[in-house]
Amino acid sequence: MELRHIVVLVAAWLIVPGWPTGVVSQGQGDDSFEDASDICSRCACSAANASASVLGYDLLDCSRRNLRRMLANWPPEFDADDPDREVVFSLSGNAIGRLQQLPATRNALVFSCRHCQLDQLDGGLFLDAPHVYRVDLSWNRLSGEVLAGGDVFRGQFDGQTLVQLPLDELDLSNNNISRLAADTFRHVTGGLRGLALAHNPLAGELAGETGAALAVLVHLEVLDLSYLALTAIDERVFAGMLSLHELSLQGNQLLTVPAAVYRAPGLVALNLAENPFVELRIEQALPNLRHLNVSSMPWLGQIVVESFTNVNALRTLLCRSNRALSVFDMAIFSHLPELRKLDLSHSELKHLLSPPGTGNFSNVHRAPARYAEQLETLRLSGNTWHCDCELRATLILFGYDQLPEAIAGDDDDHDDDNGGGGGPDEDDEARCETPYMLTSLHLADLPFIDVCDLPANEDHRGTIYEKPAFLRPRAIFLSLLSVGIVIGLGFVIGLAVVCLKRKLNHTGLTGFTSSPVRYTSVRDSTISAAYQQQA
Repeated sequence: MELRHIVVLVAAWLIVPGWPTGVVSQGQGDDSFEDASDICSRCACSAANASASVLGYDLLDCSRRNLRRMLANWPPEFDADDPDREVVFSLSGNAIGRLQQLPATRNALVFSCRHCQLDQLDGGLFLDAPHVYRVDLSWNRLSGEVLAGGDVFRGQFDGQTLVQLPLDELDLSNNNISRLAADTFRHVTGGLRGLALAHNPLAGELAGETGAALAVLVHLEVLDLSYLALTAIDERVFAGMLSLHELSLQGNQLLTVPAAVYRAPGLVALNLAENPFVELRIEQALPNLRHLNVSSMPWLGQIVVESFTNVNALRTLLCRSNRALSVFDMAIFSHLPELRKLDLSHSELKHLLSPPGTGNFSNVHRAPARYAEQLETLRLSGNTWHCDCELRATLILFGYDQLPEAIAGDDDDHDDDNGGGGGPDEDDEARCETPYMLTSLHLADLPFIDVCDLPANEDHRGTIYEKPAFLRPRAIFLSLLSVGIVIGLGFVIGLAVVCLKRKLNHTGLTGFTSSPVRYTSVRDSTISAAYQQQA
């Protein structure tokens, strides 16, 4: 390197304002590294098969090997100078504490150090690994101060400026980040497409420096902001993220869909589950939204179906485990012509409202044409359904008995976001809760039962149940009244006798009152004296 380049590089280091204390510059602290000469005897090493039709990757798995420092170099089995090779390197599960600079390599690098008890990161962590594109530093103790200044993700100097790292995915979830400096990601703004910050104490409003740190990541495609205790989001945070297509805001304290969300028109998947919504309303258009998750909202009692015209391209709606929801309006399908999957399982639903103007199906078991023919999945299990004439008509209208879940049983093992999962659970099916005569009837069988003639207000114990005579209200009342009269008469008679005795005693008529018994000694009696004389 020419002398002028060295001078420029030194100047670049000097003009940067004081680095945070959590970032350890190279040359500070304990600079000893782990000897890697026999690392393959302690770690799992696997070199890619170059003769294979599809070139794999080199694997260096040092997870849970009781290491305390970074490796000094790469194993001799790896060709660190080949830019066409890929290395997957893991130090996860080692109590490292301070993460030192990675050994030099020109390989494409995937690096993981999860559960490493990290609280310090060296500056220029990937300076000698310029082709790192995936980094997982989750489940550590990193704070925002450790990441401030962006020195951790600093790239190499090309003679004029610092080259940005080609980092594609970064996972910082489950750390101790309560704020982010505005320049935290300044060296990875050009290519970072996936960022996870879930389970960090970023409580309150996402704004200020933290919001500015995220706003510069204009190429983000996937952003995970779940479980941060957020109450609001500054509208400017997502304004420049035109490529953002997957956003998770699950497990926060949001009361409505944040206005900032509407500033990301490219959104394809939005997760709002586990927020304290009372009413769900889509205020503005999200023309590309395909997947929406509004599950596990404990206070959600109303869904404004008319507002779903703003997301008319929606294909999947997950609305499960909402315990305050008792009625769902199926007119939502008139606003969502492409909706293919609707999950309403495990709520407190009793009724489904039919779309207006769909006719009466009281005399038929199957509709001439199925409403919303694009519908492929309708999950209704785990609810307290009241099986009446209206519910029967709705099930006939949507051809519920023809859907796979109605035939095989609802699949409760599906993923909340994507709807995948294993086979159906026979014990988890959609069944009637009321009326009593239809309890446990499968909803798929309801269209074949004539329920329209049942009493509208049938008691939950059934019309054929009659109480025994002694349990009827009139019999119980008469029994209690009889007992009360007997006790009352006894009390009155006893009181009268006591009063009469006192009156007679007061007037001197002792013959009618009790008198004390007098006892005479046997020795003093006449009979005893006569007996003694004869003796």
